[in-house]
Amino acid sequence: MYDYKAMSIFATVIEQGSMQAAAEKLFMTPSAVTQAIQKLEAHLKIKLLNRTTRKLSLTEAGEVFYQHISKMQQNASEAIKSIELLREEPSGKLTIACASGLIDSGLSQIFKPILTQYPEFTLDILFEDRVLDLLDKRIDIALRAGEGILANNMIARHLYDFHWKIVAHRDYVAEKGIPQNLTELAQLDWIGFSNPRFENVTFQCNNEQQMITPNYRAQGNSLYASRCLTLDGLGVSLQIAPEVEKWIKQGDLVELLPEWQLPTVPLYLVTLQRIQSEKVRIACDLIMNYFERLKS
Repeated sequence: MYDYKAMSIFATVIEQGSMQAAAEKLFMTPSAVTQAIQKLEAHLKIKLLNRTTRKLSLTEAGEVFYQHISKMQQNASEAIKSIELLREEPSGKLTIACASGLIDSGLSQIFKPILTQYPEFTLDILFEDRVLDLLDKRIDIALRAGEGILANNMIARHLYDFHWKIVAHRDYVAEKGIPQNLTELAQLDWIGFSNPRFENVTFQCNNEQQMITPNYRAQGNSLYASRCLTLDGLGVSLQIAPEVEKWIKQGDLVELLPEWQLPTVPLYLVTLQRIQSEKVRIACDLIMNYFERLKS
Protein backbone atom coordinates (compact mmCIF):
# COMPACT_ATOMS: atom_id res chain seq x y z
CA MET A 1 0.00 0.00 0.00
CA TYR A 2 1.45 3.35 -1.03
CA ASP A 3 1.70 6.10 1.58
CA TYR A 4 0.40 9.08 -0.40
CA LYS A 5 0.54 11.35 2.65
CA ALA A 6 4.28 10.68 3.03
CA MET A 7 4.74 11.36 -0.68
CA SER A 8 2.98 14.70 -0.29
CA ILE A 9 5.15 15.56 2.74
CA PHE A 10 8.26 14.68 0.72
CA ALA A 11 7.19 17.00 -2.12
CA THR A 12 6.49 19.82 0.35
CA VAL A 13 9.96 19.44 1.91
CA ILE A 14 11.55 19.86 -1.54
CA GLU A 15 9.34 22.82 -2.45
CA GLN A 16 9.90 24.59 0.89
CA GLY A 17 13.63 23.84 1.05
CA SER A 18 13.78 22.47 4.59
CA MET A 19 12.08 20.16 7.08
CA GLN A 20 11.27 23.12 9.35
CA ALA A 21 9.62 25.14 6.56
CA ALA A 22 7.66 22.10 5.40
CA ALA A 23 6.49 21.45 8.96
CA GLU A 24 5.20 25.02 9.24
CA LYS A 25 3.48 24.76 5.87
CA LEU A 26 1.78 21.48 6.82
CA PHE A 27 1.07 22.40 10.45
CA MET A 28 3.19 19.47 11.63
CA THR A 29 6.15 19.13 13.96
CA PRO A 30 9.61 18.88 12.36
CA SER A 31 10.07 15.46 13.95
CA ALA A 32 6.84 14.19 12.37
CA VAL A 33 8.04 15.40 8.96
CA THR A 34 11.40 13.70 9.47
CA GLN A 35 9.73 10.45 10.49
CA ALA A 36 7.49 10.51 7.40
CA ILE A 37 10.51 10.93 5.11
CA GLN A 38 12.42 8.16 6.88
CA LYS A 39 9.40 5.86 6.63
CA LEU A 40 9.11 6.61 2.91
CA GLU A 41 12.79 5.88 2.32
CA ALA A 42 12.51 2.64 4.28
CA HIS A 43 9.50 1.56 2.24
CA LEU A 44 11.28 2.36 -1.04
CA LYS A 45 14.54 0.88 0.26
CA ILE A 46 16.54 3.78 -1.14
CA LYS A 47 17.76 7.17 0.09
CA LEU A 48 15.88 10.17 -1.32
CA LEU A 49 17.55 13.06 0.52
CA ASN A 50 21.08 14.00 1.49
CA ARG A 51 20.76 15.73 4.87
CA THR A 52 23.27 17.88 6.70
CA THR A 53 22.80 20.37 9.51
CA ARG A 54 22.68 23.22 6.98
CA LYS A 55 21.40 21.82 3.71
CA LEU A 56 19.03 19.39 2.04
CA SER A 57 19.67 18.00 -1.42
CA LEU A 58 18.06 15.34 -3.56
CA THR A 59 19.80 12.11 -4.38
CA GLU A 60 19.50 10.84 -7.94
CA ALA A 61 16.64 8.60 -6.84
CA GLY A 62 15.06 11.51 -4.98
CA GLU A 63 15.19 13.67 -8.10
CA VAL A 64 13.40 11.04 -10.20
CA PHE A 65 10.86 10.35 -7.46
CA TYR A 66 10.10 14.05 -6.96
CA GLN A 67 9.43 14.59 -10.67
CA HIS A 68 6.81 11.84 -10.61
CA ILE A 69 5.29 13.01 -7.33
CA SER A 70 4.93 16.54 -8.73
CA LYS A 71 3.07 15.19 -11.76
CA MET A 72 0.87 13.11 -9.49
CA GLN A 73 -0.07 16.15 -7.40
CA GLN A 74 -0.78 18.20 -10.52
CA ASN A 75 -2.99 15.42 -11.89
CA ALA A 76 -4.86 15.27 -8.60
CA SER A 77 -5.43 19.03 -8.75
CA GLU A 78 -6.67 18.74 -12.33
CA ALA A 79 -9.05 15.96 -11.28
CA ILE A 80 -10.58 18.17 -8.60
CA LYS A 81 -10.94 21.04 -11.08
CA SER A 82 -12.60 18.71 -13.57
CA ILE A 83 -15.17 17.70 -10.95
CA GLU A 84 -15.88 21.36 -10.22
CA LEU A 85 -16.76 21.85 -13.88
CA LEU A 86 -19.59 19.32 -13.52
CA ARG A 87 -21.39 21.48 -10.98
CA GLU A 88 -24.37 23.34 -12.33
CA GLU A 89 -23.71 26.37 -10.13
CA PRO A 90 -20.37 27.88 -9.11
CA SER A 91 -19.56 27.53 -5.45
CA GLY A 92 -16.66 27.75 -3.04
CA LYS A 93 -13.91 30.32 -2.63
CA LEU A 94 -12.41 32.27 -5.52
CA THR A 95 -9.03 33.86 -4.77
CA ILE A 96 -8.00 36.90 -6.79
CA ALA A 97 -4.67 38.73 -6.48
CA CYS A 98 -4.55 42.41 -7.47
CA ALA A 99 -1.92 45.12 -7.38
CA SER A 100 -2.39 47.42 -4.39
CA GLY A 101 -2.82 50.35 -6.75
CA LEU A 102 -6.23 48.98 -7.73
CA ILE A 103 -7.68 49.25 -4.22
CA ASP A 104 -9.43 52.55 -4.94
CA SER A 105 -10.62 51.65 -8.44
CA GLY A 106 -14.12 50.58 -9.35
CA LEU A 107 -12.87 47.03 -9.64
CA SER A 108 -14.95 45.89 -6.67
CA GLN A 109 -18.10 46.65 -8.68
CA ILE A 110 -17.27 43.68 -10.90
CA PHE A 111 -17.98 41.20 -8.14
CA LYS A 112 -21.31 42.52 -6.87
CA PRO A 113 -23.48 40.64 -9.41
CA ILE A 114 -21.86 37.28 -8.79
CA LEU A 115 -22.08 37.61 -5.02
CA THR A 116 -25.75 38.49 -5.40
CA GLN A 117 -26.60 35.74 -7.88
CA TYR A 118 -24.63 32.90 -6.29
CA PRO A 119 -25.09 32.59 -2.50
CA GLU A 120 -22.52 29.78 -2.23
CA PHE A 121 -19.83 31.84 -3.94
CA THR A 122 -17.17 33.60 -1.79
CA LEU A 123 -14.30 35.91 -2.73
CA ASP A 124 -10.84 36.22 -1.24
CA ILE A 125 -9.12 39.29 -2.74
CA LEU A 126 -5.41 39.81 -2.09
CA PHE A 127 -4.08 43.31 -2.72
CA GLU A 128 -0.37 42.67 -3.09
CA ASP A 129 2.33 44.28 -5.30
CA ARG A 130 4.64 41.26 -5.10
CA VAL A 131 4.26 38.72 -7.88
CA LEU A 132 2.72 35.82 -6.00
CA ASP A 133 3.00 32.19 -7.06
CA LEU A 134 -0.49 31.30 -8.26
CA LEU A 135 -0.08 27.59 -7.65
CA ASP A 136 1.58 27.87 -4.25
CA LYS A 137 -0.88 30.47 -2.94
CA ARG A 138 -3.88 28.76 -4.56
CA ILE A 139 -4.73 31.90 -6.53
CA ASP A 140 -7.36 31.47 -9.25
CA ILE A 141 -6.93 34.83 -11.00
CA ALA A 142 -4.27 37.52 -10.83
CA LEU A 143 -4.49 41.05 -12.19
CA ARG A 144 -0.90 42.01 -12.97
CA ALA A 145 0.50 45.25 -14.30
CA GLY A 146 3.58 45.63 -16.47
CA GLU A 147 5.60 43.38 -18.72
CA GLY A 148 7.65 40.31 -17.79
CA ILE A 149 5.19 39.06 -15.18
CA LEU A 150 4.39 35.64 -16.65
CA ALA A 151 5.77 32.18 -16.04
CA ASN A 152 5.68 29.35 -18.56
CA ASN A 153 2.65 27.71 -16.98
CA MET A 154 0.44 30.80 -17.21
CA ILE A 155 -1.78 32.46 -19.76
CA ALA A 156 -2.47 36.19 -19.86
CA ARG A 157 -5.19 38.27 -21.47
CA HIS A 158 -4.63 41.97 -21.99
CA LEU A 159 -7.27 44.04 -20.21
CA TYR A 160 -6.34 47.70 -20.30
CA ASP A 161 -3.55 50.26 -20.59
CA PHE A 162 -3.36 52.62 -17.63
CA HIS A 163 -2.03 56.17 -17.90
CA TRP A 164 0.11 57.80 -15.23
CA LYS A 165 -0.56 61.15 -13.61
CA ILE A 166 1.86 63.31 -11.62
CA VAL A 167 -0.01 64.51 -8.54
CA ALA A 168 0.47 66.36 -5.27
CA HIS A 169 -1.86 67.44 -2.48
CA ARG A 170 -3.30 70.95 -2.79
CA ASP A 171 -1.65 72.02 0.49
CA TYR A 172 1.77 70.90 -0.79
CA VAL A 173 1.22 72.77 -4.05
CA ALA A 174 0.11 75.88 -2.13
CA GLU A 175 3.38 75.77 -0.17
CA LYS A 176 5.80 74.81 -2.95
CA GLY A 177 4.09 76.26 -6.01
CA ILE A 178 3.24 74.63 -9.32
CA PRO A 179 6.33 73.56 -11.31
CA GLN A 180 6.58 75.18 -14.71
CA ASN A 181 8.86 72.58 -16.29
CA LEU A 182 10.35 69.13 -15.71
CA THR A 183 13.48 70.54 -14.09
CA GLU A 184 11.42 72.23 -11.39
CA LEU A 185 9.29 69.08 -11.07
CA ALA A 186 12.35 66.91 -10.42
CA GLN A 187 13.47 69.20 -7.58
CA LEU A 188 10.25 68.77 -5.58
CA ASP A 189 9.88 66.18 -2.79
CA TRP A 190 9.08 62.91 -4.53
CA ILE A 191 7.37 59.89 -2.99
CA GLY A 192 8.36 56.60 -4.57
CA PHE A 193 7.20 53.01 -4.32
CA SER A 194 9.42 49.99 -4.37
CA ASN A 195 7.61 47.73 -6.84
CA PRO A 196 8.90 49.13 -9.12
CA ARG A 197 10.78 52.32 -8.23
CA PHE A 198 11.48 54.70 -11.10
CA GLU A 199 15.08 55.85 -10.60
CA ASN A 200 14.79 57.85 -13.81
CA VAL A 201 11.54 58.92 -15.42
CA THR A 202 11.20 59.64 -19.14
CA PHE A 203 8.38 61.96 -20.19
CA GLN A 204 7.06 62.75 -23.64
CA CYS A 205 5.27 65.80 -24.97
CA ASN A 206 4.34 65.65 -28.65
CA ASN A 207 7.59 64.45 -30.29
CA GLU A 208 9.90 65.64 -27.50
CA GLN A 209 11.31 63.36 -24.81
CA GLN A 210 12.97 64.37 -21.55
CA MET A 211 14.31 62.27 -18.70
CA ILE A 212 14.49 63.43 -15.09
CA THR A 213 15.91 61.95 -11.90
CA PRO A 214 13.30 62.53 -9.17
CA ASN A 215 14.39 63.86 -5.78
CA TYR A 216 13.00 61.00 -3.69
CA ARG A 217 12.38 62.05 -0.08
CA ALA A 218 10.06 59.22 0.97
CA GLN A 219 9.05 55.78 -0.23
CA GLY A 220 6.24 53.34 0.37
CA ASN A 221 6.44 49.62 -0.23
CA SER A 222 3.49 49.78 -2.62
CA LEU A 223 1.74 52.14 -5.00
CA TYR A 224 -1.14 52.39 -2.54
CA ALA A 225 1.24 53.41 0.26
CA SER A 226 2.77 56.14 -1.89
CA ARG A 227 -0.73 57.42 -2.69
CA CYS A 228 -1.58 57.64 1.01
CA LEU A 229 1.60 59.61 1.68
CA THR A 230 0.78 61.92 -1.22
CA LEU A 231 -2.72 62.53 0.12
CA ASP A 232 -1.11 63.42 3.45
CA GLY A 233 0.78 66.23 1.71
CA LEU A 234 4.31 64.81 1.87
CA GLY A 235 5.16 65.44 -1.76
CA VAL A 236 4.75 64.47 -5.42
CA SER A 237 4.13 60.99 -6.81
CA LEU A 238 3.22 59.06 -9.93
CA GLN A 239 -0.20 57.41 -9.75
CA ILE A 240 -2.29 55.52 -12.29
CA ALA A 241 -5.06 57.76 -13.56
CA PRO A 242 -8.25 55.89 -12.49
CA GLU A 243 -7.00 55.69 -8.90
CA VAL A 244 -6.70 59.44 -8.37
CA GLU A 245 -9.42 60.92 -10.59
CA LYS A 246 -11.89 61.33 -7.72
CA TRP A 247 -9.38 63.29 -5.60
CA ILE A 248 -8.44 65.47 -8.56
CA LYS A 249 -12.13 66.25 -9.19
CA GLN A 250 -12.65 66.99 -5.48
CA GLY A 251 -9.67 69.34 -5.51
CA ASP A 252 -7.67 67.36 -2.95
CA LEU A 253 -4.99 66.40 -5.47
CA VAL A 254 -3.54 68.61 -8.19
CA GLU A 255 -2.27 67.16 -11.46
CA LEU A 256 1.13 68.60 -12.39
CA LEU A 257 2.38 69.19 -15.95
CA PRO A 258 -0.42 67.18 -17.61
CA GLU A 259 1.05 67.87 -21.04
CA TRP A 260 3.98 65.56 -20.21
CA GLN A 261 3.06 61.88 -20.51
CA LEU A 262 4.69 58.59 -19.49
CA PRO A 263 4.41 55.21 -21.25
CA THR A 264 1.18 53.43 -20.40
CA VAL A 265 1.07 50.45 -18.03
CA PRO A 266 -0.55 47.28 -19.45
CA LEU A 267 -2.82 45.32 -17.14
CA TYR A 268 -3.27 41.58 -17.67
CA LEU A 269 -5.68 38.96 -16.40
CA VAL A 270 -3.50 35.96 -15.53
CA THR A 271 -4.58 32.37 -14.90
CA LEU A 272 -2.82 29.02 -14.82
CA GLN A 273 -2.85 26.89 -17.96
CA ARG A 274 -5.23 24.30 -16.61
CA ILE A 275 -8.89 23.37 -16.70
CA GLN A 276 -10.88 26.24 -15.20
CA SER A 277 -13.89 25.83 -12.95
CA GLU A 278 -17.17 27.52 -13.73
CA LYS A 279 -16.60 30.09 -11.00
CA VAL A 280 -13.25 31.10 -12.53
CA ARG A 281 -14.74 31.32 -16.01
CA ILE A 282 -17.58 33.55 -14.79
CA ALA A 283 -15.19 35.83 -12.88
CA CYS A 284 -12.88 36.12 -15.91
CA ASP A 285 -15.80 37.10 -18.13
CA LEU A 286 -16.98 39.73 -15.64
CA ILE A 287 -13.52 41.24 -15.33
CA MET A 288 -12.95 41.35 -19.09
CA ASN A 289 -16.39 42.87 -19.71
CA TYR A 290 -15.71 45.55 -17.09
CA PHE A 291 -12.52 46.67 -18.81
CA GLU A 292 -14.15 46.54 -22.23
CA ARG A 293 -16.67 49.08 -20.93
CA LEU A 294 -13.80 51.26 -19.67
CA LYS A 295 -12.33 51.36 -23.18
CA SER A 296 -15.59 52.50 -24.78
